Amino acid sequence: MASVPRGFPRTFPARSDGRRPWRYRVVSFLSRVALRLLFGRGLRFEGEAAFPRRGPLLVVSNHLSNIDPFIFGGFAPGTMFCMAKREIYANRFVAWVMAGCNCFPVDRGAPDRWALRTTLNLLSSGGRVLIFVEGTRASGPGMKQAEPGIGFLARRSGAPVCPVAVWGTERALQRGRRLPRRVQVTLRYGTPFEVELPEGRPDDQGIADDIARRIAELLPEEYRGVYA
Repeated sequence: MASVPRGFPRTFPARSDGRRPWRYRVVSFLSRVALRLLFGRGLRFEGEAAFPRRGPLLVVSNHLSNIDPFIFGGFAPGTMFCMAKREIYANRFVAWVMAGCNCFPVDRGAPDRWALRTTLNLLSSGGRVLIFVEGTRASGPGMKQAEPGIGFLARRSGAPVCPVAVWGTERALQRGRRLPRRVQVTLRYGTPFEVELPEGRPDDQGIADDIARRIAELLPEEYRGVYA
């Protein structure tokens, strides 16, 4: 990343004691209220009991809608960190709020050493980091191929990986639609696992594909895409 966006603090994260900053708590509360008002009992969570409350942990999910990060931020137990595309941080106030929500920018146009180093530092200090395996929202229900950077982070950090699947959000807020609609949305937590490193030359794409296949196994068949 060429430079830290204006408004994003030079010191990140805002807290190093594992607790949520106040901005995180406020946005999380507002997200819970808004999502429950929107989806009601149609917002379902499965396998939450097996989700580790402490790290280090790479939480890796598919991505269908801009609603997805708010579901994690509002309902995932404990404190988490999250990569988010640099474009979101263009506004100085938004960058400040995002930093307080434990979200940090990543430049998707090129290998971003700052974002990778930040992720590895968070994991080495026991953090739980959410990353979307495809690197961006899928254009439809089917999964796209995973980004190799996920494999790199899993390999270099040695952190356990928790696959998570979400579906239904693409119908709630379709591309080009301004207002969401009430549909059934499901978020399913998988079982955390240790990444098995291949012998010889590292295969980051292979590791990423293995993680993505585990996510696909949690999804309905029509959402599995290239990992069907």
